[in-house]
Amino acid sequence: MKQVIILVILITAGCSSTKTLNKKVEISENNLESELLRLNTETALIVQSQAIDEFPIWSKDADYIGCNIMGKWYKIRLTDIQLEDAKWRDHTIGVLISEDAGSEMTEAEVTEFQSNSNFQPREVTTSNDTKIELKMEGFSVSLIVTKKGAKPKTLWTSGGENCHSLVLSPNEKYVAYLCEMNGLLIMSIK
Repeated sequence: MKQVIILVILITAGCSSTKTLNKKVEISENNLESELLRLNTETALIVQSQAIDEFPIWSKDADYIGCNIMGKWYKIRLTDIQLEDAKWRDHTIGVLISEDAGSEMTEAEVTEFQSNSNFQPREVTTSNDTKIELKMEGFSVSLIVTKKGAKPKTLWTSGGENCHSLVLSPNEKYVAYLCEMNGLLIMSIK
């Protein structure tokens, strides 16, 4: 975490001056939010695996997400990470490339993360009434977002891949879900 002092340059009537404001802003570099902004996308593939066994689970502060791969729980750090851009369903997404972001979870961490995570197979609604759903249509699934008072917006439709297990982050900034042929994805809720 860095503290940055904001420097303001005032230009008025041909005269310029520089002022330093006594306002400090906390900036966390290379976290999930800043990496999604850098790539101009809202979705990241955090774990590439077809062997994820259970729904994703969040840490209380949403700095970690947990997933069970072949019977073992792992937590993935969402701070101090790097994403690389990729194409997925005709959209740009971020793909986690930080090799040191994952580690095994203790039983206590699994229990704590599970208590922070409200699993819903196909539909979640935020406290401000934004609805996110993974709607089955035959063998395909569509990701549909409906903001309060707005029409539903289909962000993508899979070509036969089952996507499921929606879990809102405790701060409601993100929703995690699984796509069986790709892995664990996280989408920013704007």
